[in-house]
Amino acid sequence: MTNPFDVIDARLTNIENLLLDIKHDPKPPELPDRMDVEDLCRDFGFSKAFVYRETSTGLKQMPCKRFGNRLVFSRKQILAWMAERTICKQAPSETVKKTLQKSAAKKLR
Repeated sequence: MTNPFDVIDARLTNIENLLLDIKHDPKPPELPDRMDVEDLCRDFGFSKAFVYRETSTGLKQMPCKRFGNRLVFSRKQILAWMAERTICKQAPSETVKKTLQKSAAKKLR
């Protein structure tokens, strides 16, 4: 026969290990998708002037919606907009190559 206290002890040890895993590796709180101008500036480090300039008419307009006189933003759309506008840094050899190609194209004209 198995000792019932051994089974209880094994299960308690398993529960303790799970609780320690949760304590040491907590999940970050889920942020709401809807933001106003203050939330956007605080979370992404933008200035209010930048936000208002980017939401006004222009070619690369920051995604937003209007709720009366207030601007409302979607966190997912802002992240996608930022990824779209991010420029990858090129290696120096690529920069030199493009400069030489432009120079050669000008001379051929």
